[in-house]
Parts: sequence; structure tokens; C-alpha cells
Amino acid sequence: MFSFLYAQSMDDAFVQAKKEKKIVMVAVESTNCKECNDVAAKGISTSLVKNAISNNAIFLKVNKMPEAFLGPSVLYILPSEFFGVLFLDADRNILDIMEGSSSSYIPYLDHIDKAVKENQSNGTSLAELKKNYYNNIGSFESIKQLVEKIRKLNLEPQQQLLDELTQKAPEDSANSLSFLQFIARSAPIINSVAEQYLVKNRDNYNMAWYRMSLQERIILNNRIYVKSLSKAIKDKDTNFAYRVSSNRSNNFNTGTAANMEEGQKASAETMLQFYKGINDTISYLRSVFTFYDRFYMNTKVETILKEDSIRKENLFKKVPTNSTTGTVIPSTGIAVKTVSFTPRAGYYAGQLNNGAWTVYTYTKDKNHLAKAVTWVKRGLEFAESPALMDTYARLLYKTGNKEEAISWEQKAIDGNKKRDMTAEEFEKVLRLMKTGVEKIDAY
Repeated sequence: MFSFLYAQSMDDAFVQAKKEKKIVMVAVESTNCKECNDVAAKGISTSLVKNAISNNAIFLKVNKMPEAFLGPSVLYILPSEFFGVLFLDADRNILDIMEGSSSSYIPYLDHIDKAVKENQSNGTSLAELKKNYYNNIGSFESIKQLVEKIRKLNLEPQQQLLDELTQKAPEDSANSLSFLQFIARSAPIINSVAEQYLVKNRDNYNMAWYRMSLQERIILNNRIYVKSLSKAIKDKDTNFAYRVSSNRSNNFNTGTAANMEEGQKASAETMLQFYKGINDTISYLRSVFTFYDRFYMNTKVETILKEDSIRKENLFKKVPTNSTTGTVIPSTGIAVKTVSFTPRAGYYAGQLNNGAWTVYTYTKDKNHLAKAVTWVKRGLEFAESPALMDTYARLLYKTGNKEEAISWEQKAIDGNKKRDMTAEEFEKVLRLMKTGVEKIDAY
């Protein structure tokens, strides 16, 4: 569709980037979310993004995360299942990353501009800071500079760097609120050397922590949670997973009944994600039905839809209609004004779909599948997305409702096409459904 932007290989991309003095933009596809890849293709294929890539970057698409950017030796964390976009200089140094995908052109333009500016800056590169770190045998200053650079590039520093940083910190650093905030902003893993250093003096920690905004603290807690859960999954450590679960629950428990309920939900969700991450299907299925019935099926659809409507109306009332100002995208010269609105209904629909899909892939038990059908039906009440329709159709087919399944799979195809997204996977499933074969996919 836009082959003139493609490099044939990673090596070719970097050679071409050096020759044309451009950056390299590597789009990493999701291995388990076809819809996510379709969304990315839509955003990248917009004329504004294609033009920005043509002027500034060599483009390459890969179907999995390149091995060269994984592992502890790179000193930052990128999961092997990462999907999104890597922005690199001609010497293979990361300039920026964009996790996930978007059908909008705006995030792609923003990240291209950020990467171009980083490439043109006179600051010390990540490669130089890594070299300095190894040459100085991990001095305090070299580690701190390296961590700062890694964070600036939207990456997470390896835990070993944070632990080493706190071990080599001057004695008075433990009393420095700015240094404690620096460690907190690096999101140390629960129970790590760095985290223990951070909370050793509880009074100093509280002063440093609560001088940051609530929004920043929420983001940091989420980063700590993701990194800690990843460690539990990697080590298959159930006890540590329970500790992560308890920590996440405590972030919500501020005394009100509603927050305590959210804390219990977060705790249970953590363990489900852990079981899923280590492929413990028995433990997952033992817990998942109570979780969704308690925390999602009891939620009133009409209440959420009404709240979304009010929030959206109030949000747009605040947007000035006579202003000509906006954020200028340097690569295009266009001023844009964006209003971000995320409906809660979409969140509930997505969560119910995730649960139903996982049950679909884990079991052939008719009772379990029937329960998953009720979840996805409720999800469709919140929002009729093609992904939900596809899950519903497959569940119907697997439980013997073949005619109804064919009807819903066709709706999923129509929904994708209406959104200008490919429906290739759905069409393949529909063709198999129409033949009446028992197995329409890998599950």
C-alpha cells in the first residue's frame, strides 16, 4: 500500500538512513492482536504520516521485536511481546518509542517530530552513555546520567541499574527529596534494593512521594505494577505475585467502600494476569468466573452510558469554538487541537471481551463457554465493536449455534469495513463457518 517507504531489511534501513541522513522507523506488529495491526496500518497510511515518514525516516515493518533490542545487556526494558514503533538513529540507537497503535495520525506525527529533534540534538547519545557506564565501571554519576537518558526516551531502566545506583549513592542522598523522587520516578520493582532504599526512611519517602501530583503518582504506581508483575511471571513466582497483588490493592484502599471494592478488584485481576502469563489455565479458570460476575456483570449498562454522555457533553462545552490556536506539528506546519475522551463503556466492553476470548481459547467445557457468551453479550450492550462481534460469533459456533454465529461474523466483517480496516481474518473464519467444519481456528 505504501511500498515506496519500505526498506527491505534492518541492515538496509540503517545504510539508507545514514546515506540520506534520516531516522529509522520500525513498526513492530502485534503477534496476537490482528485488529491492533489493522489500526496501526490505518494510522500510518494517512497522507500526513506518509509525508512525514517520506521526509524524515526510512520505514520498516517487522512481525516481532528484533532480538538486538532485548535482554539485560541493553540496560533498558522492552518486552519481547512489544508492539508499536521504534524510532532509531542510523547507528541503531533508540531515539523514542511509541507503544501500541492508533488510527489517528497525530501520535505518529508527534513521535516522528520528537525522534527527529532527539537525533538532531547535541546531547549525549544513549550509546555514549552506555559506553561511559561500562568504562567508568558503573560510577554513581554515569549510572544516574544513563537512567535519566533511558527515561527521557520513554524506556524503563533495568532494575539492576536502579539497584546499583542506590548502592553507590552518597550517604546524604537518602535525605535528598529530589533524589528520592528521582528513584521513585524510575519505578523500582517491589521489594528490590532500590525500593527498599526508597522507603527506608518513611518520613522522607512520604514527603518526596506526596509532593508529586496525584496523576503522576497514579502513573508511577501503574509502571511499578507492570514491571513487578512481569518479574513474577518471568520467575513463575506465585508468592511474589501475591505480594504484587497486595501492593496494588493497597493503592486503592483509602477507606471508602468504593475504593476498597476497587482494591479487591485490582488484587483479583493481578492474579488472573499472573495465571494467564504463566499459562496456568486451571488456576485461571478456577478464578475468572467469580471475578467477571462480581466486578463486571453487576455494573448497570445504562448508568455507565449516561455518565459517558454527561462527561462528553461537559468536555466539549469547555472547548473554545472561536480560537485559532493549536499545537503545530513541525513536520507539516499544521496546527491541530485535540480533545481526548475515553468512554468508560468502551473499557467495560473491552474487559468483558478479553475475559470471554481467554475462556474461548482455554477450554471446550460447554458450561464455561456458556458463561463467556453472557459476558460478551453484556459487552455488546456497552459498545458494539467488531472485535466483540467476532468473539461472540466464535463462541456461538463453538457452542453449536452455527447459523447465528455466521450472522454475527458477517456483522464483524461489515463493522471493520465501515471503519476502513481490513477484515481478512474475520472473512477467513466466516468461510470456515460456512463449510461446517468443527475447527475454525487454533482453539
